[in-house]
Amino acid sequence: MKIPYVVSENTRAAYATAPLMKSSVAETERKIVAEDFEWDDDVTPAPLTYFAALALSRVFHRINPLKCILQKDVDMLMDLYPADIPLKSSVPYIRDEQYWKRSFATKFPSRVELGVTFWKGKFLSACLQDYLENVNPDVFIEEDAVELATLVSPYIYELSLNQLQMVRQPTPPVPNDEVVEDTCPFSVLKVFDHIPLEPVLVRLYNLQEISLVFGLSNLEDKYETRYFEFSMADCESLCRGLENLRHLRTFRINRSNLDCSKVKIILQNLVKKECIEELDFNHCKIGDYGMKALGGFIFIHNNVKRIRIANNRFKEVGVQGIAYALQMKPAAPIELIDFSLNPMSIECATIFAAAFVRCKEKPQTLIVNSCGFYGVSAEKMAGLLSLNRGLLRLDMAANDLSGEAEKTLIRALEQNKKVLRLDLRRTHISDETQAKVNELLERNKNLVGLEREPSDEIPPLYLNEPEYLIWEYNPNNPDYIPGRYPKRVPEV
Repeated sequence: MKIPYVVSENTRAAYATAPLMKSSVAETERKIVAEDFEWDDDVTPAPLTYFAALALSRVFHRINPLKCILQKDVDMLMDLYPADIPLKSSVPYIRDEQYWKRSFATKFPSRVELGVTFWKGKFLSACLQDYLENVNPDVFIEEDAVELATLVSPYIYELSLNQLQMVRQPTPPVPNDEVVEDTCPFSVLKVFDHIPLEPVLVRLYNLQEISLVFGLSNLEDKYETRYFEFSMADCESLCRGLENLRHLRTFRINRSNLDCSKVKIILQNLVKKECIEELDFNHCKIGDYGMKALGGFIFIHNNVKRIRIANNRFKEVGVQGIAYALQMKPAAPIELIDFSLNPMSIECATIFAAAFVRCKEKPQTLIVNSCGFYGVSAEKMAGLLSLNRGLLRLDMAANDLSGEAEKTLIRALEQNKKVLRLDLRRTHISDETQAKVNELLERNKNLVGLEREPSDEIPPLYLNEPEYLIWEYNPNNPDYIPGRYPKRVPEV
């Protein structure tokens, strides 16, 4: 048994004999210490099998004894093998997770990974990431990239690229008195191409998650705006690489120059994949046109569950496209939408209220942190809880809910017995309101799994009158606050 990592250090420390007990009269004369796993270190000579394993560990690239020796000797070899064995020699034959964990710590000492269950896949993914992030696109050899991708493809389930190198910018021609040429540096067209991702992605057939950042890290004084942009050719190469990925669930592009035209091309290729469950376009440049394309994706796709579009550039038209898609049936079973860091006007708040009052099942989580809601717009967002019964979590941190919005929030939460979590940090609400909110949320948590009377839901009077609701929550009616029913005039 390999004591150092089969029995964890924490367990050994917890069951270790206290120093005070070791110095007691009954313990000082004890010759056999069963809890000391290193009792024979520097006492007895190592067996001949150890020296044989030590010799074999030095020539693994020429002799592979793993299929010819006992398992206990294989365990010994795994501790002796150097961590820098070439991948083409180690990947097909070594399965021991402790070896790959040691290799990861040796090659990437600055990276801390928690909760890893498959160290071989994590190490090989990090090796491929390191190669793609640092390879020079001007001298990129496609055969080398294909060979590496083919070697590691059976073991890689996620690929994260935190930067991508950009091709060298062309320089203007050298001034020549005999030739009339434009030698101004600003006259040279900017080049935004990166290494082609298609030959690598098409071979990663087990890939389930992709995270991309089209930019450079640690530029210091070499900063240029073009380093954080990418071209349509990069986008098309990426889409061709995604065509044959049958298990892709999560797709991310963050902190990049992803605008409307590029996101439309990506969505056109991803909409054919029924396996997609999460789209993450945080910190990009998607405008109204791109958000309408995303709304169409939600309307057509059958399985997407999480949409993250924090810190982009869309406004009322983009919000209206998403809101329209959420109300359609059938449509994707959206569970989470993140609109954080997008400045929202009162028209956006009205569209939100109109959509989420009509949506009874989706999404379960709405995140609108730091969206600039205040006054009437904040009151609308708080009031939508009075009629919505689908939301289980609403995050409104870093908005201004003081004043009337605070009262509307309490009134709406008293009627809503479904929501279980509200994030109200830095919303300028009083301590009394926060205490009341916590009390009402605790009430809702205690009601989970219990049957409630129909009167706890939306009054049937308003459910059975769709025309009235359509007028009531029309986006063109910005003066209405959800939950405050207008005075009804009986018909004669």
